[in-house]
Amino acid sequence: MTFYDKLLASLSALALTACSGETSKTPDTSLPTNGSADRNPSAETRPSGQPSLMTVEGRIGDGVECSIITTPDGDVWSFNMGAADFSTGEYVRITGEIADASYCQQGRGTLIVERIDQIEPPARDRDPARAGGIKLSESYVTGSWTGKGVNANCDKPDFQIRKSAGGLVIESSVNDVPTDARIVLGNYPRIDLGEPLPDLPLESRGPDGIAVLRPATDAQYDPVTIGGHTIEGDGVVFVKCG
Repeated sequence: MTFYDKLLASLSALALTACSGETSKTPDTSLPTNGSADRNPSAETRPSGQPSLMTVEGRIGDGVECSIITTPDGDVWSFNMGAADFSTGEYVRITGEIADASYCQQGRGTLIVERIDQIEPPARDRDPARAGGIKLSESYVTGSWTGKGVNANCDKPDFQIRKSAGGLVIESSVNDVPTDARIVLGNYPRIDLGEPLPDLPLESRGPDGIAVLRPATDAQYDPVTIGGHTIEGDGVVFVKCG
């Protein structure tokens, strides 16, 4: 076969391949193909389609297979720390996808972390042992309260919390002025005094107490009085009247 015959045969083979629609594909190596847990234990279990991110806050703990985060409400999520430099016990905010499956197998699921930041813990999480592990609920806070101590007087309670059409309301004197304010529960329990006064965090002092605290992040806090008690330092503890 002459040189020109070989050239024509090669061109004919290329033409047939093009007509058949066959193309060469390059493997996608953007994610590990061997399921390596060193990079991400959930790398092969990402949800298909558009990623749906969620954000949780809580304390880092040591799980069975992976790190875990426990929220103030007691929910547990597993996650892979990766190169992030955080320690057990630190309070963080994590944003990420919920993996379809993971070998972590602990908590409500595994988060594929997109971002992790250290943040200030909410009032009731500052010292879980001190708070008694009791979550503030509507039934817990509703009623009359007086300052704990030898001068406690339930005949003249320092404040009362009641349920109204618009939610929970505290009736007391604020800075010696009779005032009604809103009580907010959830992840950040607090007394919402309204502008220009700051919110005052609340936490349980189990099993029958409630503490009114100064704002955790307000360095210029000007002390507020509730029912004649100045809210400063470590706050003021009140007990419920029977």
